[in-house]
Amino acid sequence: MDQEKIGAFIREIRKEKGLTQEQFAEKLGVSQRSVSRWETGKTMPDYSLLPGICEALEINVAELLGAERIEGDSVPKSRVNDAARSLLALVNDRKRRRKLIGAVVSVIVTIACAAALYCHEFHIRVDSTADLERAIEDYHTDRLYGTVSADELERRAVGRHLYVLYTDRDFPGSSGLACLEKGLFGTYRFLWYTESDDRWINRYIVTEGKKRYCITFCVNDFPELDSYGICRVKDGATDFTEENTMLLFRAAYDGAPFLTFTEIPDDAVLSPVVRYYRNDTEIDRDALPAILGERQVKGASNRSAFTAELWLLYVWEGIVILLGVMMTRYFLSDVVSGRKKKN
Repeated sequence: MDQEKIGAFIREIRKEKGLTQEQFAEKLGVSQRSVSRWETGKTMPDYSLLPGICEALEINVAELLGAERIEGDSVPKSRVNDAARSLLALVNDRKRRRKLIGAVVSVIVTIACAAALYCHEFHIRVDSTADLERAIEDYHTDRLYGTVSADELERRAVGRHLYVLYTDRDFPGSSGLACLEKGLFGTYRFLWYTESDDRWINRYIVTEGKKRYCITFCVNDFPELDSYGICRVKDGATDFTEENTMLLFRAAYDGAPFLTFTEIPDDAVLSPVVRYYRNDTEIDRDALPAILGERQVKGASNRSAFTAELWLLYVWEGIVILLGVMMTRYFLSDVVSGRKKKN
């Protein structure tokens, strides 16, 4: 079935009948542009319009689909069969086109929905200090964890995570450590934070890949210190008393604020005890307040919070992709089967 030949035939008969494109279009209830596209071979009329076209042009379907006049009063059976096959092919071809369009639309909608979900989850930009401070403050507010006036002091990227040391402007000397996860498009989502009213050196344990780290951080400067030590519990010990701890590692103190990562053994159980050194000598714990100052910041936050529903993103992404695959397969099944029949 030659689309251009049929279009030229429609144009020829229309002119024979003395019809303009506009008059012909009115009879069929379509636009003049549609008629023009048929006659130039750009598109085919919808199969539902074929009876109306035949009536307006005073021809039969066999003549229309054959794109030529049939002499005589009767139409040969072979021509009728050919016309029927052409009409059926036209209908099936249109159905396959619509199915193919449906499959393409399904793929586009699936990708768009999956991307929108992902970008909604990973929406935090960290290009500037203000962006990061706002993200920390919004996380507190959105989850009803109170309020904080964050002041970013240090940041450190480890793997796909960004660790941020901050203090609360309303409680100078307090410290907070936040962790954000980097997404595929360079933006982040919030994972957790921990805040402390302890003015002295704090520590936190994290795992990155197959490595385990002790993060040490502090926002206050202690000029008399030259180093500090992190302790672990001795093997077999059942409590964290001073006698049951031993030095795990010692690090130089170069002033604050600081945020450092030290790799530690997987089996190390850390003690809350932090040792402080001056002139290469450990400072007696009773003397620490006089050297480091008061330990606690009154009224400051001393809590931790984390995002528990991180997995929800991947559940919704899976549902969207599954529905998209099902819809695409539904549309493509007829297209593929139709092509096999043609071959």
